[in-house]
Amino acid sequence: MPSFFERNDLERKRRELRELYTRAEVLLSPMAGVTDLVFRGLCREMGADVTFCEFASADGILRGNRASEELLELGPDEHPVGIQLFGSDPEKLAAAAREAEKLGPDLIDLNFGCPVKKVVRRNGGSALLCNLPLMENIVRAVVEATELPVSAKTRLGWSEGELNYLETTQMLQEAGACAITMHGRTRDQRFGGVANWEPIAEMVQIAEVPVIGNGDVWSGADFLRLKRETGCDAVMVARGAIGNPFLFEEIRAAVEDRPYTPPTVARVVDVLLEHMDREIALKGPRTGLNRMKKHFACYLKSCPGVSALRKKVFVSDDPAAVRAFFLDYRDQYAGLSVGRPGGERAA
Repeated sequence: MPSFFERNDLERKRRELRELYTRAEVLLSPMAGVTDLVFRGLCREMGADVTFCEFASADGILRGNRASEELLELGPDEHPVGIQLFGSDPEKLAAAAREAEKLGPDLIDLNFGCPVKKVVRRNGGSALLCNLPLMENIVRAVVEATELPVSAKTRLGWSEGELNYLETTQMLQEAGACAITMHGRTRDQRFGGVANWEPIAEMVQIAEVPVIGNGDVWSGADFLRLKRETGCDAVMVARGAIGNPFLFEEIRAAVEDRPYTPPTVARVVDVLLEHMDREIALKGPRTGLNRMKKHFACYLKSCPGVSALRKKVFVSDDPAAVRAFFLDYRDQYAGLSVGRPGGERAA
C-alpha cells in the first residue's frame, strides 16, 4: 500500500515549489481588504514574483458566498499565484481546496497566522498555534484533497512564553506542507513591536521544504538583510506594500545592486489613479471608489500637504471629482519626491 507521501505525490509537489522559490524571491502576502485582483496586478508590474489572493473562508466558499468567490478572482495570465484558505474544520477545508483548485492557482496556502479576533474566535488563523494536532489534521486533509502543492503561513507561537515554531515546522513538513512562511511575531504581538527574524534562521536549519521569511520588510535594504540573516528561500512582503507597490521596484534595485530613486508625487498620483481606474472598471464606480478609499491615505501618507486633499477626497462619491482633486494636487507638487510612499514601519 502506498505511503501518505507516495499517495499524494509529495516528491513532485515539493520539487515544484522548490523550483518556484529558486527563481522567485519576492512574494506579495495575502492581506484582507488589500490584495484583490487589481492590487496584485500592480504589484506584479512593479516586480512581485508571486502573489496571493485575500484569504478566504472555507465556509464561505462552500456556501457559494459571492463575497468569498470575488476574493478568489484570478487574472487570465496571473501566474504564479496562490489561494489562501482559513478555517478550523479539516473536511471543510479539504472541500474548499478542491473548489479553489478548479480556479487554476499554482498552490493552495493555509492561514495559521491571522491574529484578528473574529478569525481567532472561530478557531482559525493563529488560534491553531494552540492546537497543533488539529493543524496537522487540516494540512493532511487538504494535501489529500488537491493535486496542487500545499503551503502554510504561520507565526512564532501564541505568545513569547509559548513559542513553538520549531515544533510547528517539523509537524507541517511531516503533514505534507511543501513550503512554510513564518511571520516573525507571535499572535500576542499582532502587528506591533519588531519582527524577530532569528527563529526564521533556526527554521531554515531544520526544514526540508522552502522557508519564506515575513515581517517588517519596508525597504530593499530590509529585504536583503532578511535574506542574509536567515538564509530563507524567499521573502513575503505584506504591510510594506500597502500604498507602496513601488516597494517591489526598490527591492528589485537592491537585488540587482542598482541605485533606487523614490517616486515623485506625480508618479504616486498617476499610479494611484491607475489603481482607481482599474478598480472602477472591475467593480463599477461606487464599489470601485469605495474600495480605493482605504488605499488613498496609504499612498499619500508621506506626501506633503495632503490633509486638505484628504478631506475633499474622502467625502466625495464622484470618481470624476476625485480624479480632478488628485490632478490638481499632482500639478502643485509634481516634481517632489515622497521618500517612501505608504509610510515607514507603521504598526
